[in-house]
Amino acid sequence: MEDNISKGLFGLNRKDVENYIADMRKDYEEELKRQNQELLTMKSENAKLNERLNELLSDKREIEEAKRNISDVLFKAEQQAKKIVEDAKTQAMEERQEIDTQIEAEKEKLIDAKIELAMLKDKAKDLIAKFTDDITKLQ
Repeated sequence: MEDNISKGLFGLNRKDVENYIADMRKDYEEELKRQNQELLTMKSENAKLNERLNELLSDKREIEEAKRNISDVLFKAEQQAKKIVEDAKTQAMEERQEIDTQIEAEKEKLIDAKIELAMLKDKAKDLIAKFTDDITKLQ
């Protein structure tokens, strides 16, 4: 300050002081303008960041919702699969019992057929023996 302002008869030179104050005002206004511009730039950047943050939060919510939906679908699919397996086992057991019942019925029919065949054999033997006796008597 003292380098730019000269001293006069009654103190500091008025014109130099006024020029110094004008320069200070100009520097202050330029600095204020620069800081305002920087503030505007920061506000703009902040708005962009907030917008991006909102987009990311929205994406996060969508992803979480999708995860919940997938989880629900998987849970339901698993439950359905378990039910299908249980139903298949039950059906298989019922069919097995039905087949076992049919096998037993067929075994009984086979036994009955064997008995009937044995009886028919005996009747055939008796008839052959009777025919043989009748043929022998006729001769």
